[in-house]
Amino acid sequence: MKQAIYLLNTQKQMVITAMEFHRSTLQGMNKKLFDIAFNKVNRMDEVLELDGMEMIYLTQSMNRYAKYLSKLGEIYESKLYRAAAEGIEIIRIKFQMENGPKVKKEKAASAGTLTA
Repeated sequence: MKQAIYLLNTQKQMVITAMEFHRSTLQGMNKKLFDIAFNKVNRMDEVLELDGMEMIYLTQSMNRYAKYLSKLGEIYESKLYRAAAEGIEIIRIKFQMENGPKVKKEKAASAGTLTA
């Protein structure tokens, strides 16, 4: 299952900037897996279709870049990136709740139903 995310051009550019920054810190298999989501973002038009893990990569990138901006004293821009990451995270959580595996809770055996 994939979730459609609609981004404006400015939002798309923010995501690409953050992902490029985050990508430079990755190595090995982490980088290869990240590149799948990164390439999707680079190819997208107005609608981006991502799964839960790819949305996590987006939010990680946005938050890491926001932290970097904050260290540089760019507080306003940092808040913009954090707000965008939070929006994507809310979409991801909703997506996971609707499409994730359904867990059935089983009742624990009570003393009256136990047999020796």
